[in-house]
Amino acid sequence: MRPPPNPRAPQNMGAPQNMSAPQNMGAPQNMGAPQPRDVALLQERANKLVKYLMLKDYTKVPIKRSEMLRDIIREYTDVYPEIIERACFVLEKKFGIQLKEIDKEEHLYILISTPESLAGILGTTKDTPKLGLLLVILGVIFMNGNRASEAILWEALRKMGLRPGMRHPLLGDLRKLLTYEFVKQKYLDYRRVPNSNPPEYEFLWGLRSYHETSKMKVLRFIAEVQKRDPRDWTAQFMEAADEALDALDAAAAEAEARAEARTRMGIGDEAVSGPWSWDDIEFELLTWDEEGDFGDPWSRIPFTFWARYHQNSRSRFPQTFTGPIVGPGATASANFAANFGAIGFFWVE
Repeated sequence: MRPPPNPRAPQNMGAPQNMSAPQNMGAPQNMGAPQPRDVALLQERANKLVKYLMLKDYTKVPIKRSEMLRDIIREYTDVYPEIIERACFVLEKKFGIQLKEIDKEEHLYILISTPESLAGILGTTKDTPKLGLLLVILGVIFMNGNRASEAILWEALRKMGLRPGMRHPLLGDLRKLLTYEFVKQKYLDYRRVPNSNPPEYEFLWGLRSYHETSKMKVLRFIAEVQKRDPRDWTAQFMEAADEALDALDAAAAEAEARAEARTRMGIGDEAVSGPWSWDDIEFELLTWDEEGDFGDPWSRIPFTFWARYHQNSRSRFPQTFTGPIVGPGATASANFAANFGAIGFFWVE
């Protein structure tokens, strides 16, 4: 007699192609082969995950794998690696976006633009002025030996007219922005200096910053502001060049592993061949934890997502983050960052 089905397993779902089906040692040998996976069900759930990730990314707070499992994958937890990989494929092919795991211990994910796409994630969001300031902060940290004390950073910001405790019309509460918002988004790491008494604190690059920009891009920004050659800062240039080479090696290894996984799972162009609909987005699953009126959930999707999907176009504009600081609708923010940089980096020797 065939053993009773697992009530938690989806109908017509056999073992995923990249793993062997569990063997029941007590079952008769003539049970027959397991039922084939229902690829359509897997792809449907992957498409829901794509929409969920794009909306969830609005706050720039890294997305937890546990949230994906709880909110979208649900009863398909035994095949979640394939659902996530299928979602990654759709994000890349339809939108020019990569899902990156930035913390393999806490399993935190972010969305960034693919190297092949210049359509940006950051370029036209409401947070672009903040990201312009962030670029300056990352530069201050890098040029101070990859860590900047709170005193050094605020001294640089004071020269730009920014002080702790003030509320800026574009940036909001500055201390909260630096020590809470950017930290929560993993752009910055804010920690106490060991053995400091009285306590002192310092800023470092956060995990997200290493994926959305690079030391070489930040150094080139500083050089452009000062109208100098990045190689004028020999130590920083060599450090940035070494990091860039390591990043290329890591990206090549990741791409090879991903291609092998997709081959095993049978993921190909058919995953993006069908019609696309936004009608099944479950907005009630999203967390509205920012100030403001979010009566229109569609406003959470950056414009460039839509441009990438509908036009499959390429931006002509340079990038400093994986989304352009300079681009359509972002000129004011580009000037904002450049003007801050001109003031903030005048002291760099």
